[in-house]
Amino acid sequence: MTRSLPDPIQVRFAGAGGQGVILAGVLIAEAGMHDGLHVVATQSYGPEARLGAAKTEVVLSHRPIVFPEVRVPDLIVCLSEEAYRKHARPLAAGGVRLVEETAVAPDVQLEPGTVTAPLLATARGLGPNGAVAANVVALGALVALSEVVTEESLRRALRLRVKPALLELNERAFEAGLALGRPAATRAQ
Repeated sequence: MTRSLPDPIQVRFAGAGGQGVILAGVLIAEAGMHDGLHVVATQSYGPEARLGAAKTEVVLSHRPIVFPEVRVPDLIVCLSEEAYRKHARPLAAGGVRLVEETAVAPDVQLEPGTVTAPLLATARGLGPNGAVAANVVALGALVALSEVVTEESLRRALRLRVKPALLELNERAFEAGLALGRPAATRAQ
């Protein structure tokens, strides 16, 4: 999907501690650098780093970044119900909010720009340790939906930042996320 992205573009990843939200921010920031963008990333998580709320925000731009704080994200990923409640708003006009489908009750009317997907189930389907790669499934879906960074730059970031023992799983997770996001991107056109 070719989407006209703002410059700078503001991205927020939110979930529970242990879901790899911080790593997701690092990966998209690294990918942005490989694409030749200026990048700033910040992280926030509660004292209960495992299971408590966590978020990371990334600003990417073709120009130097003079204000590193995310105020109104253009892209939001929520991997848990708590993340959806706390961090899914506001969303810039024309933005995309990617939400784990189990984080939203089926009868809830979704706001414009919201796409739900089985991010966690897709990750679990990758094998016994698959759940640890839900963050990378979400990255794949986000890249397919928005083209915020190139697929190749994200693959390169994975090779540089993910432990060798988990690289193959994360590469499969990224591909699964791309496959998940492509149909949603087509519907959004």
